[in-house]
Amino acid sequence: MFRWRDCQEGHIIIGLTLTTISWVLLTLTTFSTPYIKSIFFLSLPPTAATANTNTKFGSFGYCTTTREGCTGPQVGYLYEDEGRIGILTEWLTKTLILYGFAALFMLLAWFALILSLLKVGKFMWNPVYFRTAALLGTLSAILAEAFALVLFVQGRRRFNGVGIQAQYGAALWLGLVGTIAAFLAAAIGGPAYQGNYMYRADRRQAYNV
Repeated sequence: MFRWRDCQEGHIIIGLTLTTISWVLLTLTTFSTPYIKSIFFLSLPPTAATANTNTKFGSFGYCTTTREGCTGPQVGYLYEDEGRIGILTEWLTKTLILYGFAALFMLLAWFALILSLLKVGKFMWNPVYFRTAALLGTLSAILAEAFALVLFVQGRRRFNGVGIQAQYGAALWLGLVGTIAAFLAAAIGGPAYQGNYMYRADRRQAYNV
C-alpha cells in the first residue's frame, strides 16, 4: 500500500528530484536543433565569412537562416560551407544520439522509483531496478557529454582559426548539468537497500545448522 510518509524520506526526495531534473535536461539536449531551434551546441554569427547567415548546430543536424533551412533530423551530419569541410568531425556528431539513450534510461529510472513507492510487485522497495537504469543513464550521459565537448570545443577552435567567432549554446551546459544530476541520482537517490533477511539476528530467516 502506498504511504505518503515514504515519499518524505530524504533519499526518495533526492532521487525523484534529481532524476526528474536529469531527464528533462537530457531530453531538451536530445531535441535541440533542428527540433528546438533555440537550443543548440554551437552557433556561427552572420558575418562575411559565413555569407551573412546564422548557423546553429544541434544533436541531429544544423539550421541556417538561408533558404536551405535545416539539415536533418539525422544521426550524424557533415557541415559544408564554401569549401570548409570537416571542421566538425562527422563521426563525433553520430555520438550525440547517446543523449537520447541517457534520457530514456533516466525516464525508466523515474518509473522504477515511482513503482517502488507504489509497492508494485518486484519493484517494492527494490533499489536494483532504479539504480541499474540510473547507472546506465549516467554512463550514456557521461559518454555523450564527453564526445560533445570534444566535438564542439574542437569545432569552435577550427572556426575561430578561419576567422569565424563561433559561440557555445545552451545545449552543451544543459547536457552537463543533466549528466551531473544523473550521477548524483544514481549515487545517493532511490530506495534504500533492505537487509533484514541477510543477517542471522533475524528470527524469520531459516538456517541449516
